Amino acid sequence: MTMHRDVWVLLEAEDKKIKSSSVALIDEGRRLAVQLGGGLTAVFLGQTVEGMDHLVGTHGASNLYFIHDETLHQYAPELYERLLTQLLLGKKPYLVMAAATSLGSDLMPRVAAKLKAPLVSNCVEIRVGEDMKFIKPVQNGRLHATVVCKAPGTKMATVDPDVLTIAKEENQPKIAEVTEMRPDTEGDRLSIRVTGFLKADHRTIDISEAEIIVAIGRGVGSEENFKIIQEFADRIGAAIGGTRPAVDAGILPFERQIGQTGKAVSPKLIIMCGISGAMEFTKGIENARTKVAINMDRQSRVFKSVDLGIVDDLNRVIPQIIEHIDAMADEEKGQ
Repeated sequence: MTMHRDVWVLLEAEDKKIKSSSVALIDEGRRLAVQLGGGLTAVFLGQTVEGMDHLVGTHGASNLYFIHDETLHQYAPELYERLLTQLLLGKKPYLVMAAATSLGSDLMPRVAAKLKAPLVSNCVEIRVGEDMKFIKPVQNGRLHATVVCKAPGTKMATVDPDVLTIAKEENQPKIAEVTEMRPDTEGDRLSIRVTGFLKADHRTIDISEAEIIVAIGRGVGSEENFKIIQEFADRIGAAIGGTRPAVDAGILPFERQIGQTGKAVSPKLIIMCGISGAMEFTKGIENARTKVAINMDRQSRVFKSVDLGIVDDLNRVIPQIIEHIDAMADEEKGQ
């Protein structure tokens, strides 16, 4: 059977809106579909999202498979697996992608096993050539491996959401052709039932997975000063990481070390306190979206690689920020 070199992307929603990582995934799918000479199709399992056909079409997908049922309002591993597998078996796309979120990372291996299809997880780049090449980090991000898929059938990949970006809307507004599917789920006997999701504890979450990080360096000084940093991190729901000197001083355990000899991190926001900005550390924060630094030394190297720099004593600035956060919280309670 001749296989069309079509690209399919799996969408996710949150608060009745398509997640930004899914919108960016459509843009990445469009780029790959153009190079492959195929079409782009989006798949969504869940409840109705207003304007989804317009959003998907404008970002380049010509088709949208919308599988909806009351039982799909929350992720159900076995049910999602069965429905997506059935659809892919019938259509046989060339490449299927999902963001490497908690849902995508759980669902895609299940479907790949059913399809007996190759799956490359947590990709940071996908290249089109004679063979598909998938680039993914290994060794805690210190190295990158290139996985080559020579199999002729469907290929599958999850993509790191932190490398996905939403393209500027240069396309004319379009509406994707929607195929609605209402599966019969009454007879399904599920051994796994998801009742809800709990937000991770910012104090214990792995720093490589944290969305907000407060990073400390030698400039923090003593463990006594660290207490105000912990209080600040608690206020904003941030994980704490740091430089090697902070770890060597015994302020932080090794698993909290960021940099070449620690972990690479990619939070939405990192606030660096008392960090000089040595290359060994900054290599570990290259993929952070927004970088803020607080340092008394105006000439510190850290200011060369940040979006916002504050030249001041962190032991004066941090308490002021905490005070402001508390005042805002009290104001909201009083409304």
